[in-house]
Amino acid sequence: MRALTLATLFAAAAGYVVMLVAGRALGPADYPLFATYWGAFFALGGVANGLMQETTRAVRSARRGAGDTSSASSASTAGTAPVPAPAGPRVRILPAGLLMGLGLAALVAVSTPAWPQLGLPTFSGAGVLIMAVGILGFSIQAATAGALSGTERWETYAVLLTVDAALRVLVAGVAWWLGDAGLGFALATVAGTLTWALLVALSPGTRAALASALDVGRRRFWGNTGSAMLASAGTSALVTGFPLFVTATARTADPAPLVGAVILAITLTRAPLLVPLTSFQSAFIVYFVERRARGLRSLAAPLGLVAALGIVGAGAAWLVGPCLLRVLFGAEFELPGAVLAALTAASVGTAGLMVTGNAALAFDRHMLYNVGWWVAVVAAAAILVSIPGEVDVRAAIALLAGPGLGVVVHVAGLAVAASGARPRGRHAA
Repeated sequence: MRALTLATLFAAAAGYVVMLVAGRALGPADYPLFATYWGAFFALGGVANGLMQETTRAVRSARRGAGDTSSASSASTAGTAPVPAPAGPRVRILPAGLLMGLGLAALVAVSTPAWPQLGLPTFSGAGVLIMAVGILGFSIQAATAGALSGTERWETYAVLLTVDAALRVLVAGVAWWLGDAGLGFALATVAGTLTWALLVALSPGTRAALASALDVGRRRFWGNTGSAMLASAGTSALVTGFPLFVTATARTADPAPLVGAVILAITLTRAPLLVPLTSFQSAFIVYFVERRARGLRSLAAPLGLVAALGIVGAGAAWLVGPCLLRVLFGAEFELPGAVLAALTAASVGTAGLMVTGNAALAFDRHMLYNVGWWVAVVAAAAILVSIPGEVDVRAAIALLAGPGLGVVVHVAGLAVAASGARPRGRHAA
């Protein structure tokens, strides 16, 4: 887990570097072009993360059912415990990722006519092709990450995160050096999706993880994956896709430089909390699977940590945020400290929703997982569109209130399930 923590910190830092390079190269007027492309790709990739989540759950549950209670260190060599065969045809993890990727790539292709209305740059069609190929690779990478997480190969998973982030920084730096303010940053967006192929080629542990058995057959697996994807679409809309929301709902009174500055600020202020949580989603699912018998009590520590980090981050953003924006990105990106603090505090809502959503998924409450996320999406979108004020005020309120409602739905649903039924699965650690 130490390796995973370090890799997550590196991935977060790498994301900041890419944003810094893009902001310096593009300026506030053109930065939304990159931000919307980046946001759209990772929003679609977030949908594919439903496959990662279900693969993690299914692999880990199968290993527990086979009596595998090994630690993370021994798990790296213990991936072959016999598992009772589930009903229905067996799912193979890597082909599942390929199938998912082909479907999402086709979705990218058929959505091309809508791109101009959403503010997405096509780069004369090359941008569409790059995103389609990238999402294919991302889907296979999500399947690989799920297999690594379910078998608790955290060190290899850390390598995946590190190489993924490093490739994006490398390509972004080359794009800046060549002066390519468009296509180069599109390539940087998807560059990390090659990592799965490197691991499959070079890592026997990765190949062993991908051969793991699951606790469900094909029909149940794809049903659970579809449910997780539906909720992941909501996750993507609020996390990586929110800049696209802001661009699409910008009003005539919102000047383009302000919209660009707000989009950058949203990304920067949320990244310290949400990037690590996104990387640790598989670990959270394993954490909650191991603590099913504890029910709602297992939420206390993660939610308390999220809230504390958000409060500290909001104070730091108020005090030093404007200065950092001015120094790193230029005076045209500067926003008041109160705005930056509000956007940072708003990240607590989304972070809390990620925690409670992973708990619902681990407790096999897929419908509750979906409902909570989509309540948050609809509420955030409605607030962003309907309330008065400038774009920075609307974004902060939407990002706090919408996810906050989703957290309430998740917690209430888990409480009702705990009081109305016997605890599911008594394998708590």
